[in-house]
Amino acid sequence: MPITLSYDFNIVRFWTESNILFCQFLNTDLNYKLTDRDMERFLKAIEDLTKEKCMPLVVDLRNVVCNFTVEAFKLLAINESFCQRITFEAFVTNSIKGKLLVLAYKRIFEPKKPFKIFDDVEKAVQYYTEEKKNVCKPQNLKSST
Repeated sequence: MPITLSYDFNIVRFWTESNILFCQFLNTDLNYKLTDRDMERFLKAIEDLTKEKCMPLVVDLRNVVCNFTVEAFKLLAINESFCQRITFEAFVTNSIKGKLLVLAYKRIFEPKKPFKIFDDVEKAVQYYTEEKKNVCKPQNLKSST
């Protein structure tokens, strides 16, 4: 399925493909701090891309060297629209720092949503494809309320 829409920010890119939402962090600036304002823009992009559907999210953190504020994490964790739309999360990282970041976020802010950590995007997509019978299949959120 071709990419139909993507959102490119200075530090992150969002797009959907094969009913999967992708998020790729592009930031390599050690001094950049991901803020709650950034997160608000990202959440709007996610809302536009998912179009009332729930779907899995693959987050590519391999290039992340910036810092995340606690406020940014909180905003993501309490956003009802995000929590309803994203059914499963796969995080891709190639560093201990990335793995610790994901584990801390999931433990503190979002312990109930299923997730898995991978070292390769293709493995993350393959895992979801094989396991999708166990997670929410893409559906229209309006019909479920």
